[in-house]
Amino acid sequence: MELQQVSYQYPGQAAGVTALSGKFPAGRVTTIIGPNGAGKSTVLNLLARQLVPQQGTVLLNQHPLDRYAPKQLAQRIAVVSQRHALYDDMTVAAVVKMGRLPYHGLLATVPDDEVATYLGQTQLTDLAAEHLQNLSGGQQQRVWLAMALAQEPQVLLLDEPTTYLDVHYQRALMTQLQQLAAAGLTVIQVLHDINQAFAVSDWLWLLQAGRLVTTGTPAQLRDADLLARTFQTPIEIVDVPRLGPYIVQVPEENDRG
Repeated sequence: MELQQVSYQYPGQAAGVTALSGKFPAGRVTTIIGPNGAGKSTVLNLLARQLVPQQGTVLLNQHPLDRYAPKQLAQRIAVVSQRHALYDDMTVAAVVKMGRLPYHGLLATVPDDEVATYLGQTQLTDLAAEHLQNLSGGQQQRVWLAMALAQEPQVLLLDEPTTYLDVHYQRALMTQLQQLAAAGLTVIQVLHDINQAFAVSDWLWLLQAGRLVTTGTPAQLRDADLLARTFQTPIEIVDVPRLGPYIVQVPEENDRG
């Protein structure tokens, strides 16, 4: 996917993005990082066509996103959502089957065997008959991932996918996303945890105040001065045994008590 001079401003608000241009490499994990209000979720919504650019163009496979019919787009781009109470009374299998609707139609009956692969891929086979409201946060997140994978997309979009997950489920989810990218899926996500973003990503977008500061590999963006300017806080990069370079916020003098 690619953005070409894309701008979007929310009505009556200063928030939005301005003149963004850049590519998201295929078959890689790209993470969008930046301070609050930088425009990270706005970019994701533009990529999902949940927002329409006021200027510029969003491209998928070198074609403008607005040229795709909704069914075509659903077969190419999937979004992993956070928990929705609307689906609490549905079983895991029923929710995952919804991911197959772009191939069948809204009123179609999706065969059980058509989602078995995605249930297995996300370790949900034994929970297929369970209702969502009975699952943990980590299990529910796996359901949303399974539904997205059932769309057989080229691009997977995730907005803060580790929210509400404990460290075990965070690590498991990030590992699975890396595996999916290695198998050819383009993964684009938003994360607030900078160290997690640097650890799991092949490519990074760094935003500030709705503008693109830079893009690059984690090695290229692991620059204390760059990150300090962008996040407007003192930052150092320290070498932690078994972890390697680790980004830490340095307390200012008036923070030391």
